[in-house]
Amino acid sequence: MIRTRKSAAPLTLAAISAIATLALAGCSDASKTFGLEVTPPDAYDVATEAPLSMPPDLALPTPQPGAPRPQQVSASQQAEDVLSPQTALANGDTSMGPGQQALLQEAGPPPPAGIRTIVNHQAELESRSPGFVSSLMSLGGGTQGNQVVNASAEQRRLQENAALGAPVTSGATPQQSATPSKGLIGRILNIF
Repeated sequence: MIRTRKSAAPLTLAAISAIATLALAGCSDASKTFGLEVTPPDAYDVATEAPLSMPPDLALPTPQPGAPRPQQVSASQQAEDVLSPQTALANGDTSMGPGQQALLQEAGPPPPAGIRTIVNHQAELESRSPGFVSSLMSLGGGTQGNQVVNASAEQRRLQENAALGAPVTSGATPQQSATPSKGLIGRILNIF
């Protein structure tokens, strides 16, 4: 039997490709190395550098390797300063232009300190359903809501506003009283 070298070539090529695959699999940054993955700069790490300046005297402190620059503010601190509500609501901020100051003045005064708690408490009180005994005992005195929009009058108002070219928000929304909800006892007494 005569052996030919043609059968060894595919085996050698397969071994080389397997070794190359294993070598590249160990590299976590192989796709970045070959330019297959785009790595844009992190927008939160981009910051302006403090300008170089000459110190007032030439008595310079000895440099400390790895120490942060004293005049350098971190990017996270800059972002926190920009996003804090106290910065936006400050009245005497000199870094704001006249347009920004006018916008803040038009927005009105800052809300009271506990406004979120007050709004949540009022919403909780409004969303509570009457208890079982209250709904059982109500004899038609309770209503589902204080006012309901009168649909036909509201349609007329909107058509008039459209004909006059006025915005839809002009004019008062017509309302009517809600129909009272009768409890179980009220419905039983209504039979007689």
